[in-house]
Amino acid sequence: MSEDVRRTLELLLDGPSDLHRALRAQIPYAEMRDSGCSCPCVYLRVAVEAPEALEAAPTGPGLGPVASAPLLAADGGYDGEATLFAYDGVLEDLQFCDWEDRGPGPRPLWEWLGPRHG
Repeated sequence: MSEDVRRTLELLLDGPSDLHRALRAQIPYAEMRDSGCSCPCVYLRVAVEAPEALEAAPTGPGLGPVASAPLLAADGGYDGEATLFAYDGVLEDLQFCDWEDRGPGPRPLWEWLGPRHG
């Protein structure tokens, strides 16, 4: 996993909830995989050889958002959203919606994150 994606996941999951704690435990075992998708997203796979990290987080069945934060431009203005999804309690997909379609430029993604949504 890239350093940029790892730091982004850690910041998105920095909350004290059981859900965030369980998903944070999966980060060291998560790998980026090809999405085959034209949208700006990072598909994740948690290694099956790490059963202690695969204890499903309390998300409920299916795919759903588990954390999100606004993307803020260098001037502090709102520029989109970053949303993390889990499937059956396991990290699955990190999606980005950049309204201006400028991309982060020289800044790493985690530096774009604003305050996490509750």
